[in-house]
Amino acid sequence: MKYYLIRSIATAWLILLCLQSGDAREINVDQTKKDLLETLQNGAVDKRRQMELYVDLYDLSDDETGKLAYIKKALELAVRQKDQTYIFETLDILCRDYKDDADSLRYYWRMGEEHLKGPYKDFYMAWLKAFPSVCKMDEAAEPDEANEEIARYKQHEANLSDKSQEVQWEMILCSAMECVSYFAPSVTSAEDRITHLQNIHQLVRDLPFEVSYKFDWYYLTRIEFLLRAGGKADEAVKAVEALEQLEQLYDNQFELPFYKRRAYLRIRNREALRMGVYSELLYFGDVIGREKMDEIYSRMENYYQDETSKESKNMLLPSSFRYYLYTRQYDLAMQTINELLAQTDTTDTNRKTELLAKKIDLITQWEQHYKEGFDAFWEYTSLMEDNHVEETNRQLAEMRSLFEVDKLKIEQAELQTRYHRIALVVLIVLLLIFLLWSLYQYRLTKRLKATKEALILSNKKVAEESERAKASDRMKTEFLQSMCHEIRTPLNAICGFSTLLLNEDLSREDKEEFPAIIEKNSNQLTELFEDILQVSDLSSSLELFPMERVDVLPVCMEILDACRDRSKNPAIAYVFESALDKCPVTTNVQYLQRVVEHLLSNAAKFTTTGTIRISLAVVEGSVRIAVSDTGIGIPADKAEYIFDRFTKLDDFMPGTGLGLYSCRLIITRLGGSIYLDTSYHDGACFCIDLPGEA
Repeated sequence: MKYYLIRSIATAWLILLCLQSGDAREINVDQTKKDLLETLQNGAVDKRRQMELYVDLYDLSDDETGKLAYIKKALELAVRQKDQTYIFETLDILCRDYKDDADSLRYYWRMGEEHLKGPYKDFYMAWLKAFPSVCKMDEAAEPDEANEEIARYKQHEANLSDKSQEVQWEMILCSAMECVSYFAPSVTSAEDRITHLQNIHQLVRDLPFEVSYKFDWYYLTRIEFLLRAGGKADEAVKAVEALEQLEQLYDNQFELPFYKRRAYLRIRNREALRMGVYSELLYFGDVIGREKMDEIYSRMENYYQDETSKESKNMLLPSSFRYYLYTRQYDLAMQTINELLAQTDTTDTNRKTELLAKKIDLITQWEQHYKEGFDAFWEYTSLMEDNHVEETNRQLAEMRSLFEVDKLKIEQAELQTRYHRIALVVLIVLLLIFLLWSLYQYRLTKRLKATKEALILSNKKVAEESERAKASDRMKTEFLQSMCHEIRTPLNAICGFSTLLLNEDLSREDKEEFPAIIEKNSNQLTELFEDILQVSDLSSSLELFPMERVDVLPVCMEILDACRDRSKNPAIAYVFESALDKCPVTTNVQYLQRVVEHLLSNAAKFTTTGTIRISLAVVEGSVRIAVSDTGIGIPADKAEYIFDRFTKLDDFMPGTGLGLYSCRLIITRLGGSIYLDTSYHDGACFCIDLPGEA
């Protein structure tokens, strides 16, 4: 009976702490929920406020499915906001709710491992992994799981590598020992349990309150039960100290951000927790004294008077009995114990015998109402005898059932043996038939599969070769057309002006400009052929160039300095921008230089005044080289078109139209990408993205 009482009180403490609804004010819950949901649907609040509102909905809801849906949404938003407090607290709620669902528990543990950060992550995970087991063992109807946990602890004990792992397994061990002691009081000692509880306290004593408070709550509630059950004066003093610390812990807990803003939880639940502490303190009248007893009971009376439900008011009765008994108000104590007996279910013999024992003790101290005490004694004795007889009959019935079960098992085993022999022979025959048939099917399927795969591969190769041939013919045609077009202009100029040089009708003065024009077009023709050869070389393979690890920051600076030195336009400023001290990249520096030089040359060609800029930065893991100018710019709809072969936006500007096409081929073989930044409006901005260093 003693251990039944202790376990009942422990369970009550757990339920009280985990309470997640209620409000000190009279509110219309349905209307409040409706208002909160409308606020969320309107989308007028930010993500953090949405997260907080979902927690409010959880506090208001009585429907278990709805509560879980709300807290899951709060967790989702907490992950987006990277709010460590809300991630941990919502995961704590979900792990407790899914304590009996191994798959869900593992899922939420993985979420904790992924999204919880910081130096105290391991302690958060220790709580999330330990407390569901604690809850299961507190509610266990048999000690099997507790014994398994004790065995697992012994396996882990030698391998506990840090404080977080140790506190996790110490919590599990303490709860397992408590569970086992309830079913078999002699198996574990209170001293051993106290030692392990104190170890938990020591392991978390240096942690910040927002990390340690749950572990401290576990320690204080459990140690108080053990110290009170010991019945010693010095232990009673320590138990009172633990309760006082627990009350302060609750005060501090409700100042934490996760609890402080919860209007529908905070006020009422804080007072409910305080009443729980006061209820326990009433066991220790000799320690706290009459004045403190009066103060505590007065506050409890005022609290429960505000409660409207009969169930809530009845919660005061056990505390009232302890108070009246200590203050020698025996008439009120008798009235209270009779009310408690009247409320007790007749089938709950453990509770009834406990209350009858208290009534007998009351009458003994009062030295009055002996007849009522005598009746209570006989009822108590009768219940104890009934319990004993009932337990004996139960054991006999269990033994008889076990005997009958064993007898049936023997008969069943004999039948099963004969059956198994017959079944084994049939199974072997069927297995041989199945194996032969499977072997035949396997070989047949294998041959058909091989034939089919060969046919598909052959068809695929034919299709690829056909498509490759078509593409080759198409590219040849396009190339020849483009070549003819591009060559015709400079060649016509060379031929035309050469003819004019031979014309004797023109004066010497008129012919002086002709050689320069012929030379210019000859150079353009030579440049075209060189670009064509380069493009042909780049297009002949898709393999990456030989690569080496280089710092591209000084490379870009040198290229810009060289272009500045070659520039003949003093109206153009050359600027280099980068916040990096160095920028290592694995690339081919010669080809990269060629691309950057071409982009700078193009920028100078189309910029008469202003700035040409190279910027270097790391963007989303890639190294970005941007070449921008303040020239005439390029329309956004031409962003992809300009990288085609023989593309020139201005036919009157010098160039072959192969430069940007060649640049894209080079950057592609460097493993990067090149594109026109269409968001840049002050001119043109070309970006090169190269893979960054891992």
